[in-house]
Formats: sequence, C-alpha cells, structure tokens
Amino acid sequence: MSILINLEHTVEEVNSILAALADRPFKEVADLIAKIQAKGKSALEASQLTAKPSDDSATEADAS
Repeated sequence: MSILINLEHTVEEVNSILAALADRPFKEVADLIAKIQAKGKSALEASQLTAKPSDDSATEADAS
C-alpha cells in the first residue's frame, strides 16, 4: 500500500529539488520530475486565478 504525503514548498525550494534531481540519471527520476512539474504548474495556475479578479466581476462593478 502506498501512503501519500503532502508537502508544501516555495517555488525556489521546488526548483532546488528539481536541480538536485537533474544530477541523477534521467531514467531514475524522469517520472518524478514530470509529476513535480505538473503539480507545480497546476498550483501556480490556481494561485494566479485566486490572485486576479475575474473580468466578469469588473464588468458588473462598472455596470452598477
């Protein structure tokens, strides 16, 4: 049985982890690097969505 562990890291920390993994043979770390990159991409996209107001809310405020 696999146990999932959720970790939180800054972008800089994740980049350091990826740099360290890049020193390993590609065959050993390719899947892990891809998984980290995919999780990072979705996390960054989610944070950008919450940081920006939607265009609809700006339009509704202008119409009032």
